[in-house]
Amino acid sequence: MNRLYALASVGYCIASAVLITSASAFPNEEIPKAEPEYIAKVKTAAPASVVNNATITMPQPDGSSKAVQTGSNGFTCFVGKDGTPECDDQNAMEWRKALQANQTPPNKIGFIFMLAGDTGTSNHDSTERHTHQHWVQTGPHVMIVGGAAHDMLSPYPRDVDVKDATQPFVMFPGKPNEHLMIPVHSQELTTGSAK
Repeated sequence: MNRLYALASVGYCIASAVLITSASAFPNEEIPKAEPEYIAKVKTAAPASVVNNATITMPQPDGSSKAVQTGSNGFTCFVGKDGTPECDDQNAMEWRKALQANQTPPNKIGFIFMLAGDTGTSNHDSTERHTHQHWVQTGPHVMIVGGAAHDMLSPYPRDVDVKDATQPFVMFPGKPNEHLMIPVHSQELTTGSAK
């Protein structure tokens, strides 16, 4: 059932991507301090039908997080510490919290929208982002995460040096936070042609 949910979510995302303009630029690393600008950046992460009904959280100066929008669809949207806007379903949030606590991720499949793209990282280890070694930066994409997603990863490239970030690949191969990156090409979907 989890696998069907993940596949349905991917299909929904791809269908929704037609409504998102193709982003040739990546997001910047800025995390807006003013609430309206922060919310505007968050809203680039997912289709309006998702983000408008999601909980939006914003970091506070004391390190806590404040809900600036209360949602009803189970997604939580925010701007990550690297400036990447994203929207995570409940399972993805559990996965993220387990990793932050150095715990084993739950045996569930989670789904993340990053339709603005990301600001890049080291594909060897996210804590080594500053080194720019094994660097990968991905345009608009979705992610399938969680312990139960490991079975889905085997057919996809697992190279620490990603050869083509416009095709699906495994991020952080062999690490506890490994997950499937699925680029979304809205231009291809609207024209029906492949690049």
